[in-house]
Amino acid sequence: MISKIELENFKSYYGKRVIGPLHKNFTAVVGPNGSGKSNCIESLLFVFGKRAKQMRLSKLSELIHKSAKHPECTTATVCVYFSDIEDHEDPDLFTELPGSQFSVSRTVNHNSVSKYMINNNPADYKEVVSLLMEKGI
Repeated sequence: MISKIELENFKSYYGKRVIGPLHKNFTAVVGPNGSGKSNCIESLLFVFGKRAKQMRLSKLSELIHKSAKHPECTTATVCVYFSDIEDHEDPDLFTELPGSQFSVSRTVNHNSVSKYMINNNPADYKEVVSLLMEKGI
Protein backbone atom coordinates (compact mmCIF):
# COMPACT_ATOMS: atom_id res chain seq x y z
CA MET A 1 0.00 0.00 0.00
CA ILE A 2 1.20 3.53 -0.70
CA SER A 3 0.99 5.33 2.62
CA LYS A 4 2.08 8.80 1.45
CA ILE A 5 3.85 10.71 -1.31
CA GLU A 6 6.32 13.52 -0.65
CA LEU A 7 6.96 16.02 -3.43
CA GLU A 8 9.67 18.64 -3.40
CA ASN A 9 9.72 21.32 -6.11
CA PHE A 10 7.78 19.00 -8.41
CA LYS A 11 5.89 20.78 -11.19
CA SER A 12 3.25 23.04 -9.62
CA TYR A 13 4.32 22.14 -6.07
CA TYR A 14 6.96 24.51 -4.67
CA GLY A 15 8.80 23.37 -1.57
CA LYS A 16 8.02 20.15 0.24
CA ARG A 17 4.45 18.83 0.09
CA VAL A 18 3.05 15.64 1.60
CA ILE A 19 0.11 13.91 -0.03
CA GLY A 20 -1.45 11.54 2.45
CA PRO A 21 -1.94 9.63 4.55
CA LEU A 22 -3.56 7.46 1.92
CA HIS A 23 -6.10 4.76 2.68
CA LYS A 24 -6.01 1.19 1.38
CA ASN A 25 -9.62 1.20 0.15
CA PHE A 26 -10.17 4.60 -1.36
CA THR A 27 -8.26 7.79 -1.89
CA ALA A 28 -9.52 10.71 -3.94
CA VAL A 29 -7.54 13.73 -5.03
CA VAL A 30 -9.86 16.67 -5.56
CA GLY A 31 -9.43 20.34 -6.31
CA PRO A 32 -10.14 23.04 -8.86
CA ASN A 33 -8.64 23.05 -12.33
CA GLY A 34 -4.95 23.87 -12.20
CA SER A 35 -4.50 22.82 -8.57
CA GLY A 36 -2.08 19.96 -9.36
CA LYS A 37 -4.27 16.85 -9.29
CA SER A 38 -2.66 15.31 -12.38
CA ASN A 39 0.77 16.08 -10.92
CA CYS A 40 0.08 13.41 -8.29
CA ILE A 41 -0.18 10.74 -10.98
CA GLU A 42 2.82 12.14 -12.86
CA SER A 43 4.85 12.01 -9.65
CA LEU A 44 4.15 8.27 -9.35
CA LEU A 45 5.06 7.71 -13.01
CA PHE A 46 8.31 9.58 -12.39
CA VAL A 47 9.27 7.46 -9.35
CA PHE A 48 8.35 4.27 -11.19
CA GLY A 49 10.87 5.14 -13.90
CA LYS A 50 8.94 6.60 -16.79
CA ARG A 51 11.01 8.53 -19.29
CA ALA A 52 10.29 12.12 -20.31
CA LYS A 53 8.72 11.13 -23.64
CA GLN A 54 6.39 8.66 -21.87
CA MET A 55 5.16 11.55 -19.71
CA ARG A 56 4.65 13.92 -22.68
CA LEU A 57 7.77 15.95 -21.83
CA SER A 58 10.80 16.74 -23.93
CA LYS A 59 13.14 16.35 -20.94
CA LEU A 60 12.82 15.37 -17.28
CA SER A 61 14.05 18.76 -16.07
CA GLU A 62 10.63 20.12 -17.08
CA LEU A 63 9.36 18.46 -13.88
CA ILE A 64 11.28 20.99 -11.75
CA HIS A 65 9.08 23.73 -10.33
CA LYS A 66 9.33 26.97 -12.29
CA SER A 67 7.71 30.21 -11.29
CA ALA A 68 8.58 33.88 -11.21
CA LYS A 69 8.28 33.77 -7.43
CA HIS A 70 10.68 30.80 -7.05
CA PRO A 71 13.21 30.77 -9.92
CA GLU A 72 15.97 29.15 -7.82
CA CYS A 73 14.72 25.53 -7.96
CA THR A 74 17.36 23.26 -9.49
CA THR A 75 16.00 19.81 -8.58
CA ALA A 76 12.70 18.02 -8.10
CA THR A 77 12.26 15.00 -5.85
CA VAL A 78 9.43 12.56 -5.32
CA CYS A 79 9.48 9.99 -2.53
CA VAL A 80 6.79 7.31 -2.28
CA TYR A 81 6.35 5.51 1.04
CA PHE A 82 5.00 1.96 1.08
CA SER A 83 4.01 -0.50 3.78
CA ASP A 84 2.56 -3.98 3.92
CA ILE A 85 -0.78 -4.18 5.67
CA GLU A 86 -2.84 -6.69 7.55
CA ASP A 87 -6.58 -6.60 6.89
CA HIS A 88 -9.22 -6.87 9.60
CA GLU A 89 -12.84 -8.05 9.46
CA ASP A 90 -13.95 -4.45 9.09
CA PRO A 91 -12.90 -3.40 5.54
CA ASP A 92 -12.16 0.13 6.75
CA LEU A 93 -9.59 -1.11 9.26
CA PHE A 94 -6.05 -2.22 8.56
CA THR A 95 -2.75 -2.38 10.38
CA GLU A 96 0.62 -1.55 8.92
CA LEU A 97 2.91 -4.51 9.52
CA PRO A 98 5.89 -3.45 11.66
CA GLY A 99 9.16 -3.40 9.75
CA SER A 100 7.49 -3.58 6.33
CA GLN A 101 7.82 0.12 5.51
CA PHE A 102 10.10 1.20 2.69
CA SER A 103 10.50 4.20 0.41
CA VAL A 104 11.52 4.77 -3.18
CA SER A 105 12.54 8.20 -4.40
CA ARG A 106 13.82 9.80 -7.55
CA THR A 107 15.45 13.20 -7.99
CA VAL A 108 16.04 15.02 -11.26
CA ASN A 109 18.38 17.97 -11.74
CA HIS A 110 18.43 20.84 -14.23
CA ASN A 111 20.52 18.68 -16.65
CA SER A 112 17.73 16.04 -16.67
CA VAL A 113 19.96 13.57 -14.82
CA SER A 114 18.00 11.55 -12.30
CA LYS A 115 19.00 9.47 -9.29
CA TYR A 116 17.08 6.82 -7.39
CA MET A 117 17.09 6.01 -3.69
CA ILE A 118 15.64 3.08 -1.74
CA ASN A 119 15.22 3.88 1.94
CA ASN A 120 17.52 6.90 1.48
CA ASN A 121 20.31 4.73 0.02
CA PRO A 122 21.51 5.19 -3.57
CA ALA A 123 20.02 2.67 -5.99
CA ASP A 124 19.77 2.17 -9.71
CA TYR A 125 16.68 1.70 -11.84
CA LYS A 126 17.06 -2.10 -11.93
CA GLU A 127 17.13 -2.29 -8.13
CA VAL A 128 13.97 -0.18 -7.91
CA VAL A 129 12.15 -2.32 -10.46
CA SER A 130 13.27 -5.51 -8.73
CA LEU A 131 12.04 -4.29 -5.33
CA LEU A 132 8.69 -3.13 -6.68
CA MET A 133 8.15 -6.40 -8.56
CA GLU A 134 9.09 -8.39 -5.46
CA LYS A 135 6.41 -6.47 -3.54
CA GLY A 136 3.81 -7.01 -6.27
CA ILE A 137 3.75 -3.37 -7.33
